[in-house]
Amino acid sequence: MDNQLQPPTHLALSTPELLEQILLRLLDDLLPPIDREDPRSVRTHARASTLTHLLRCSEVNQTWRQCMLGSKQLQQALFLLPNDRTRRSWKQATNAQAAMYYSQPSSTAPLLNPIIQIAFAPYHFRYWHLSYHCAYLIITKRDLPALSSRSHTGQGRTISRMLLSQPPCTALEASIWEEKDESKEYVGRTSELRQPIVRCEEGLTIGMVHERVAEMFAEHADVAAIKLTTV
Repeated sequence: MDNQLQPPTHLALSTPELLEQILLRLLDDLLPPIDREDPRSVRTHARASTLTHLLRCSEVNQTWRQCMLGSKQLQQALFLLPNDRTRRSWKQATNAQAAMYYSQPSSTAPLLNPIIQIAFAPYHFRYWHLSYHCAYLIITKRDLPALSSRSHTGQGRTISRMLLSQPPCTALEASIWEEKDESKEYVGRTSELRQPIVRCEEGLTIGMVHERVAEMFAEHADVAAIKLTTV
């Protein structure tokens, strides 16, 4: 069909430059983040819903998919590319900043990926209440999704490629997570994980974390849960 004969809406949605601007307007629905927002809050669920809706747009057709893959802004909004212009940082606050930390709102804390927080709620992916930026997540062997099952859906593969945060978290330290019963005997049990650091200088994704944690569970059969903390 000649472009002059196409309905304006169809023409706009089939023109990559116009489509990108339309999709970027979906980001207007994102609620402004609150520093160290509770991952169980209505706001976190709303942010995750907006980003999930945008993510589904890539499944409309090949034109929409290619548009989203080619848009740096959309990829950064979906935690698929590092945001190289953000003023947020994982660097620790100075003593002066730490003293003011709880008295004033901060726009420097990294953004934790709300889709991961909602899709993997049992991981408790959130911030510690410390004087510097530190987040953690806990993965149990029972909750760890099978890598093969995640590869069956396009959205599952995309979520695996998502960064944990913006700016990207580049390193996590793993430790055994358990509540010890002093009345039980722990002789012979694993007390430390081999090679506990999970690292990627370009930014850790949920897929990288799943793969490394799965390896840790395979190496230590008696470990039931692992806690990963930003370093």
